[in-house]
Amino acid sequence: MPADTSSARRRPPVARESRFARLTRRRFMQAGGLAGAAWWLPGQAQTAGASLEGYASASSVKAGGSLVFYVRDPQGTTKRTRTVSMGVARIGVADQTLLTTTVSVKNATVPANASTAGCGWPATCTVNVPTAWKSGLYYAVFGSGSEYCAVPFVVRPAAPTAGVKVLVQVPVTTAQAYNNYGGKSLYGYNSTGGVPATQVSFDRPHNDPTNFAFDAWQAPLVRWLEKNGVAADFCTSLDLHADAAALTGYQLFLTAGHDEYWSRPMRDKLDAMVAAGGNAAIFSGNTCWWQVRFAAAGSVANRIMVCYKSKTADPDTRAAYKTDNWINLVPPYPENSTIGLGWNLGCSWVGAQPRPDTPFVLQRAEHWAFAGTGIASGAGFGGAYCGYEADSLSFTRGTDGRPYPTGLDAAPASLRVLALADATNWNAASLALGGGGEKSGTAAIAIHSRGGAAGAVFNAGTIDWAYGLQPELDGQVATPLSRITLNVVTKLSARHTESADVRRWRTAQSNGDGSRYYFSVGAEVPAGAVLEGMAFRAYPAALSTTAPVYRYRYPQANGDGVRYLYSLTANLGYGWIADGIAFHAFATEQAGTSAATYQFHIAQSNGDGWRLLYSPNLTEPGWVFDGVAFFAPLA
Repeated sequence: MPADTSSARRRPPVARESRFARLTRRRFMQAGGLAGAAWWLPGQAQTAGASLEGYASASSVKAGGSLVFYVRDPQGTTKRTRTVSMGVARIGVADQTLLTTTVSVKNATVPANASTAGCGWPATCTVNVPTAWKSGLYYAVFGSGSEYCAVPFVVRPAAPTAGVKVLVQVPVTTAQAYNNYGGKSLYGYNSTGGVPATQVSFDRPHNDPTNFAFDAWQAPLVRWLEKNGVAADFCTSLDLHADAAALTGYQLFLTAGHDEYWSRPMRDKLDAMVAAGGNAAIFSGNTCWWQVRFAAAGSVANRIMVCYKSKTADPDTRAAYKTDNWINLVPPYPENSTIGLGWNLGCSWVGAQPRPDTPFVLQRAEHWAFAGTGIASGAGFGGAYCGYEADSLSFTRGTDGRPYPTGLDAAPASLRVLALADATNWNAASLALGGGGEKSGTAAIAIHSRGGAAGAVFNAGTIDWAYGLQPELDGQVATPLSRITLNVVTKLSARHTESADVRRWRTAQSNGDGSRYYFSVGAEVPAGAVLEGMAFRAYPAALSTTAPVYRYRYPQANGDGVRYLYSLTANLGYGWIADGIAFHAFATEQAGTSAATYQFHIAQSNGDGWRLLYSPNLTEPGWVFDGVAFFAPLA
């Protein structure tokens, strides 16, 4: 969320506690300690007051490695210790306790600069992670009676797990951005004196009772993946930043919840993965809104996150690494160019409750992402999960009523807007509830590919998407979000290339001789042309099975503009002027993959040649059928 205006004075809503969570917390309180498996609720374990406080030496550890924990007992002294229980558990459909022991804890001083430089407490214990521990989201829980704390961490595989094609990123950067332990966060609303820090340390406990990114959205996702038999490895956003091989061996990168803070190396690696044929599934909102850098704490790299939230205040002289919104950089580098959507034109609701039910309205029911949902184009779904922040794009509507990207925000021309939610009344609705106003806009669900050998990026565009998976986990009727998520993860965990909309534009001829037609995968159109909508599908770049479809033009002798023709032939001749490759399609039919695109013509009454039309329909009233021009990919 943006800092210097709305979010500087607003706190994100606390994550909702499910019935399962309440029951689990009650079991912990009754047990009073380590009393068997699944005895604790991570999201409730880090509380204020008398509770213990702790953090780990790293956000993740590879199986076979070790992790140091630093725990403070605020009720003790710096010299006298007491013994508390410790347990380590892996989150899953059934949380699995893997280690139980006891450790000694004592008090420790919280430095005045703990927020920005870390706590520097003495080590409490070291956990050696066995190679047999599966990759996943873990908690180390330290407790004594009603006083306890949970320290989240990720176990990474020593090498990609055999047969696993999905890598889930846990956004620890966003968690630290909002964490104000020691008095400061990257936000003014919860920083002492209302002045945010320009850097924050990972060497401190989490001050949010839900551990923010971990429990609120990651736990439902982790449990849902396991319940649906989706094998996945896990990493953190710091791993994506620091490890050159973080994405190697995986077909699908997946993130969920609130993945707001990204470094340039993170973006570069994801872009490279997708360009090489990998895929991404973004079940997050307000994604990649701020650029950050990392600095070392002593000899340990990447333990401090830097974000000035202003390119002018940031002293770094490298324009590309200024810590500001990506759209504010010089030159701008909108997040839309990587993930399709951005928060600039999206919406936000963090104040007065209840948040309005704002359904996504399906725009393309034929798309594979909605297979099996039973949702028709024009129908709404998922209104409870649109927010609390959601992303969108600059779009226009064709005469077919469907939305198409304008490209003004760097959204790829190949992007397909699958669903839209109208939140343009959110500000007025908030004021009517006595709130302070909200960010009105739209929310979108979209997918795009660069074509050719590149993979696809699916973006659900909303922070609360993972909450839509919880009803299935609770044994209730699953929401459509469960089926959509399964479709996306199943499809994109295999190698997959998305085709793009080929849009049809028309311009009325000034002599009244009909319309000229122009077909494009981008926004390039003749002056005065009207967008009619999608004509068929094609690829923006070559695949091994596709052929280039060339575009030719022919000036009309009467000065009435240009006629266009599309052909698989590289040298057409006959007075036609080659414009280059328009898109890529199939020269022959691909069973279950492609459909014929036909060519039609009409002789112009003034004798100035032919007008041409391309259509997936076998007949077009008034047009003369010419035959198959090429074979377009199916939706």
